[in-house]
Amino acid sequence: MEEPIITVRHVATVGWQVLLDGDQWHTCRKEQDARYIAHHVLIAQAVLSGERTGKEVARELDEAVVMVGHQIGDCAARRLMKEAAVKARE
Repeated sequence: MEEPIITVRHVATVGWQVLLDGDQWHTCRKEQDARYIAHHVLIAQAVLSGERTGKEVARELDEAVVMVGHQIGDCAARRLMKEAAVKARE
């Protein structure tokens, strides 16, 4: 199985960015935040493909949903994580 690619970059004029929605870049204040979001998108994708499940995974995704809400607001990545958290609890 091929690993999905999540891109994180630094742009001097805006800060750290993570590519989440095809060609849409989301800006974060810190590199750590961008990498955190990217990491949880990968977890969400693993849940939705059936590779990961459980309450702990769901709890971790719930925390990421809150963080993404504060950093970015509603976006495809946040909706993906919310959907994956529900599925992980099943």
